[in-house]
Amino acid sequence: MKSKLFFLFFICVSTFSCRKIIDSVDSLSKEDIKVEDLKEVKVNNTYTISIPKYMKEMKSLNDDASFEYANLFKETYTIVIDEDKEEFIKTFKDVEIYIDSLSPVENYSNFQISSIQENMKSKEVKELTFKIKNLSSKQYEVHGTTEDNIDVSYLIGFVESDDKMFMLMSWTVDDRYKKYKNTFKMIQNSFKLLKKSEI
Repeated sequence: MKSKLFFLFFICVSTFSCRKIIDSVDSLSKEDIKVEDLKEVKVNNTYTISIPKYMKEMKSLNDDASFEYANLFKETYTIVIDEDKEEFIKTFKDVEIYIDSLSPVENYSNFQISSIQENMKSKEVKELTFKIKNLSSKQYEVHGTTEDNIDVSYLIGFVESDDKMFMLMSWTVDDRYKKYKNTFKMIQNSFKLLKKSEI
């Protein structure tokens, strides 16, 4: 009887351990995604952005976002928030937080990154090289722990157009970030403003 119980215990532990190993390997391997695996989405006759076909529209991620897509199983999320550029500058100047020596996209990104950091217990921020054609743009990696003790990693891009400010935010749990980092970069690099002839 004891030997049977031990055998069952061994099987359960082995199965659990194998599952953990599989999950661990799965989270470490990079996602091999190609341009043809993406689908282009046109948003409000303003911009297009391409995302993996496995991500679906999800309207509950952020009330201010014009674009919200996710895959709950893979725990991958991407949103885009766009704001009126003149209104943003006026508001920042009214409350005396706009720094004239910085560009609009620098003011905007500095404020947004600081706001995100304030809502995390521990955080690490790294600026990356990022360029969207001839538009002023910036990009950051942010790693931190939420108030619910969840380790999260973000790839956040900022783009300035003639009349709008855009924030592109992609994220996942920290142990899956390496796997999806290149996918997130492809998503954000695909961002394109629509010309009047394309609307």
